[in-house]
Amino acid sequence: MSDRDNTPRQAELWQVTIAMVATQEQHEKLMDQLTDVLCPDPDHEGPCPVPWAMRSTNGDSLSRRKRKALLTEITETNWNPTGEEGSDGTGADPGWRPA
Repeated sequence: MSDRDNTPRQAELWQVTIAMVATQEQHEKLMDQLTDVLCPDPDHEGPCPVPWAMRSTNGDSLSRRKRKALLTEITETNWNPTGEEGSDGTGADPGWRPA
């Protein structure tokens, strides 16, 4: 084992992307919850121990191509908010359709 293997790794820049179909209220609640996770002590002195920034983009401002890609990801990975199987057998909420 070399000395290089024992040295602490430098922090790197990361981007986490979350796409969701939600009401305005659900969106605001999630943003608050994420803030609490990233900075569990909002009264701490100085900057956060792990520097972070967060932004939210309304899907209406995205290109049609980007919207379609995100909606496809959601549908293919986990779309079943009610836990019930949709009428088409896919598990998708029959009341929700991509714009």
